[in-house]
Amino acid sequence: MNKYTNIADYYDSFTDYYDLLMTQGYYDYQGMANAVYSLIKDGRKKILELGVGTGLFAEKLLALAPEAEFTGVDITLSMLNIARQRLGEWGNLVEADIYNMNLQETFDIAVSSRGVWVISQRGDQTDLRNHTKDIDEDIKGLINVAKHLRQDGLFMLSIQGEHKSYQQNLPTGIVYSQEIEKIGENDEIKSIEKTYFFKRDGEILAQQKLKLNYIKQ
Repeated sequence: MNKYTNIADYYDSFTDYYDLLMTQGYYDYQGMANAVYSLIKDGRKKILELGVGTGLFAEKLLALAPEAEFTGVDITLSMLNIARQRLGEWGNLVEADIYNMNLQETFDIAVSSRGVWVISQRGDQTDLRNHTKDIDEDIKGLINVAKHLRQDGLFMLSIQGEHKSYQQNLPTGIVYSQEIEKIGENDEIKSIEKTYFFKRDGEILAQQKLKLNYIKQ
């Protein structure tokens, strides 16, 4: 099983199966697009998406607000290529690491609808979930996002439940499963390892392993 030190390599490894999984209702792209659109009507129209992926959120936003000035950032070129096909000429798509990006402009709203940061609800706990190795790296990323926001800019994150082990049948006969293992915890952070499998007729088509952190409360 491969372990990726470069997160771009991780996502590139299952680009072919990404949309099959993400369009099964796990993420509420329409709900997030509706939330952003409600703010665009207040005059905010420059939108930055962190982790645009294959453009699933952006596609919903385009249908609602074609007048929006949209920029999507991602580190995985294969996903950006799919996003460009999905969005046509709309928006600006940039291959960049959000921790070090320098877009040389500021935005009204930055959105993390999945991937980079989300709000995670685990029982009565409300945590910030991320892909970073430690809090210092996470703070670096958040500061860089803040530098790309106007003084009255907004940072919007989606809300998700706790990651759990499960299996799900996808279209075209593919079965997705994930296994969650707790690998560490202290007063500030809980760390898990999340292993993905895509299989058809028992044959493994792709598998990956990813570390995720929950910054508590």
